[in-house]
Amino acid sequence: MSTVLHRLSEEMGIEESELVSRGVRAYLRSELGKIEAQLYALCHKHGIKSIYELERAIEKGEVVESDVLDDLMRMDYLESEKTKLKNRLKDVK
Repeated sequence: MSTVLHRLSEEMGIEESELVSRGVRAYLRSELGKIEAQLYALCHKHGIKSIYELERAIEKGEVVESDVLDDLMRMDYLESEKTKLKNRLKDVK
């Protein structure tokens, strides 16, 4: 791997560390996009814009919690992963 990285670095005229950083950022953005797509699909399924709207609909009795519990838990997990990825993106320089 190191040899490939070194060769790419030389061919592209970029420091190895910068090449690695760019790759990590690209990967994190790709994963973030996948999570956001899943969240969008779940929101679209329920006609909402965010997990908070779904929670409010449950609180108001507009939606039965047991009917949407799996999606609510999935959305909560995805939101948590989204936050982690955004924080990791900030850390990669």
